[in-house]
Amino acid sequence: MERFGVYKFFVMLFLILILLNTCAGCTYMIAKETVKVIDMALDDSPNPEKKKKILEKKKLKQDKAKEFYCSKVKDEEKCGNE
Repeated sequence: MERFGVYKFFVMLFLILILLNTCAGCTYMIAKETVKVIDMALDDSPNPEKKKKILEKKKLKQDKAKEFYCSKVKDEEKCGNE
């Protein structure tokens, strides 16, 4: 009877690993498609002002993220002489 319990454990473990692998693949594909759509919207946008605003917001967010990172971590390569 104990052998059945070990067998059941390994079958459940195997099924969980398959599920996790499948979910990770789906997430990667969705993220990849989202990046494509955003790139298409930025490249093919008929409204250059909208594109400019999006890029400015993106730059502002990157600057804030860099400032926060540099305040927490002493990384001369990414933060320079700050």
